[in-house]
Amino acid sequence: MNIQIFKAYRQFVTEQGLLFYYDGYLSQPIITAMGEALRGRLEAEEASSKAARKVFSTFIEMMQNIVHYADPDGQSAVPRGNVAVGRLNDAYYIVSGNAIASEHVPRLRAKLEEIRTMSLDEIKAEYRRKLRGDEQDENSKGAGLGFLTVARETSQPIEFLFEPFPGSGGAHGASAPLSFFHLKATI
Repeated sequence: MNIQIFKAYRQFVTEQGLLFYYDGYLSQPIITAMGEALRGRLEAEEASSKAARKVFSTFIEMMQNIVHYADPDGQSAVPRGNVAVGRLNDAYYIVSGNAIASEHVPRLRAKLEEIRTMSLDEIKAEYRRKLRGDEQDENSKGAGLGFLTVARETSQPIEFLFEPFPGSGGAHGASAPLSFFHLKATI
């Protein structure tokens, strides 16, 4: 990397209040190590215990989402994704990203749009309903609680973006078109 680019990157990181960033393969041991590093950064930032708990909970949920759903075409035995955690003004943010099968975009978009319109009380009620098992999501590898868990910790509606993944759709051995899924939570 060119030293001037590195200098610009450091300035950008500082301006964005970035506390933690990772891009690469994910496994349970890597998530555990990242979680410990994040806890240390939050302590150094003197985050309140409530804010630290919410940031950590949201971070873990977003990382679990990547582990369970990234690289759906099976090209890699280990899922890959990225995450950034930062603080701007009085709010923390967690942003994650990973490739998903494009066929899931409409379903995820609808689910996320629905959650964005819910009040905190509605999110909590839906969370309890899902815990009871009143409805199962056949595409979920859990109880379908992930986005609700993230949404109930946030101070603003969750944000998301889907974009076509370069080179997918049969190219380079990919079996199906992929999209890149970005998710942001503000605490």
